[in-house]
Amino acid sequence: MSDAALAPRPSVAGSYLTFHLSQAKYALPVDAIQYITTLDAIDPHDVPKGKNGLTQVFSFQGDQISLYQFSALIGSGSQSAECERLIVLLKERRQDHIDWMSALEDSLTHGTEFTKATDPHQCAFGRWYDQYRAHDTELAGILSQFDAPHQRIHALASELLKQADDGAREQALSRLDDERHSTLKLLLRLFEQAIARLEEMLKPVVVILRANQRTYAIELDSIDQIMEFNDGHWLPGKEQDLKHPCYDGFLQKSEGELFIRLEPAHLVRK
Repeated sequence: MSDAALAPRPSVAGSYLTFHLSQAKYALPVDAIQYITTLDAIDPHDVPKGKNGLTQVFSFQGDQISLYQFSALIGSGSQSAECERLIVLLKERRQDHIDWMSALEDSLTHGTEFTKATDPHQCAFGRWYDQYRAHDTELAGILSQFDAPHQRIHALASELLKQADDGAREQALSRLDDERHSTLKLLLRLFEQAIARLEEMLKPVVVILRANQRTYAIELDSIDQIMEFNDGHWLPGKEQDLKHPCYDGFLQKSEGELFIRLEPAHLVRK
């Protein structure tokens, strides 16, 4: 057996910057981090690389630093694309409910048939809402508040149409106006808060790293927090679990969340 095989593994204890991408969570050693900034602050530009290729660089403390998108390095989809898709979706679903109230008002006023969804689980937003699970804690908290006002909005159709059929059309219209300025207003505010959170998540963070006598930067969709781990939190990964040479195992505190530990020296190939 070689001396290398007998040598103990270096300690993994220390501070880590944690972040997530899709459903996976990552831990990056803080001692390799030189600086953290925003993408807007560094003004990266493209330069030729190899045959028909481009790479991004920016100036930092008098040097030209290469910038890599972390999601591209590990072959994963970017959170940014998902955020942009959800922003479009929520803006459309927000307008749906403005139109829904207008259609109900038209039916109450003119006695026309109301053809919009009366079941909150059957409108386009309800079908999406019932199956979507947000990975971002703040977004999940906002979405959890939708259920009550959304159900209340859809319950109005049968209540107010029956009231109008019973000869109380003006009272039904008055109630609709009240709900437009209370329940609908609350629902629209929640849509705006969810969209605002997604827009915040579209502001990439740039982490400048120094490893293996090389300085480079990675672009992250967002960062979470600084966490402390010790050697007792280390879970070596099996070869089949680790799909990239920058992964060398996992960190986990007392059956808590599992973090993929990144090795900055192997994150970017020379």
